[in-house]
Amino acid sequence: MLHASSFTFGTYKVDAIRSTITFTYRVEFKFGITKTFTDQLFFENVAPELWKEIPKAVLEPTLQALLLMIGINYWCVFPTKNIHIEGFALTRAQARFWDSLYLNGLGEFFYDMQMDFRGLISFPYDSSATEPIPARFERPERALLLNGAGKDSILSAEILKESGTPFDFFAFAPTPAHKKIAELVGAKTIKVNRRRDPWVETTMSWFGVSNSYPSVSTFTFIATLLAELLGYDSIVFSNESSADFGNLTYLGLSVNHQWCKSSEAEKMVNDYIQSYITPDIKTNSLLRKYSELEIVRRFVHYPQYLHHVTSCNTYFWLTRIEQLLLRKAYWCNRCPKCVFLFACFTAFLPKEKVISIFGADLYTKKRLLPLVKRILGIEGFKPLDCVGEPEEMILAMHYASQRREYTGEPAMQLFEENFSSSYDFDGIRERVFADQSKTNFGNF
Repeated sequence: MLHASSFTFGTYKVDAIRSTITFTYRVEFKFGITKTFTDQLFFENVAPELWKEIPKAVLEPTLQALLLMIGINYWCVFPTKNIHIEGFALTRAQARFWDSLYLNGLGEFFYDMQMDFRGLISFPYDSSATEPIPARFERPERALLLNGAGKDSILSAEILKESGTPFDFFAFAPTPAHKKIAELVGAKTIKVNRRRDPWVETTMSWFGVSNSYPSVSTFTFIATLLAELLGYDSIVFSNESSADFGNLTYLGLSVNHQWCKSSEAEKMVNDYIQSYITPDIKTNSLLRKYSELEIVRRFVHYPQYLHHVTSCNTYFWLTRIEQLLLRKAYWCNRCPKCVFLFACFTAFLPKEKVISIFGADLYTKKRLLPLVKRILGIEGFKPLDCVGEPEEMILAMHYASQRREYTGEPAMQLFEENFSSSYDFDGIRERVFADQSKTNFGNF
């Protein structure tokens, strides 16, 4: 990590003709050496005149929020308490919001880097500034839904379709998987791309800087601008109840891999938008009351997606060529998320179907047993990945065990040795499933 003397959130500039926004960040090092970094967002199919239709009282605070939000990718490479903001000032309440978002959103980053973050984050504010009044900017009654190419956003899309709610997808740096899911759902996708400063990308690689950032919070502020430009009154996510539970504690901070998907983060960002930008755009998650396991239970009722869903995060690290060459959905079958979701699917689908989706029987892989133990809560802490709570894994493997299709396989042997038939599976079921009435859970 390079030691910085100061970090300045610089300028933001809209090029309406090209529908791009350029953000700058300036870092000062010892001996007065400075380096300026540039980050850009690219909005497809946004006519130049649409930028002029957004009231300045709405657009300016949106761009200011984006400058601060995107800057998290640069500040964490050059962390310093000496923070400056060029061109505008925050109130005390706004500064506290950004302090909290940076602190909690970078919890996993601090743990990965073994960094002492205490007393490090302190956004400047003008103590004499009065709280800004959010501007009214009524938008059409329709939703903008994040397309993550996974089971969650697919289920949300089906819920919106069934309710008759008009919606479009939006995707950040869309991949072939996003395109395929949009085609199957039958929804248009609003695309946004980003170009980070190449120098900071190289620096992160050289110094082994962790890549753990609050992505959903970033997506929310970008979607807010899309809603202003293109006319949507709601931004919809597909965050589940499981995202509220952390992984471990580090230097007194609860570290949650999914904090930016949590109800705490969602409420914070929604309140900020409505308090400081406009009350006419709101955000929410359609799946907040559901656990990951319940989402899978509902998702399997849409068989048209089973062989196309892309819920393994390692897919997004493949090269574009590798993504294009894939003939079916990608599962690495090595990561915690693949292990967890394999178990979830075994709870509700026959073995043959599950193996046809994943391309392997993960219960037979002895090398995955340490992950199985951690996700079950037998040892260690929950892996830093998008996995559900131990009780969800326990219940999923219990249902799979009842099928008797995996008897004798290493993971199932491990499960049955640690969770006997007398275990309180009914109690877990009542906690894991929000709706007990629609499914006979024991009927396989």
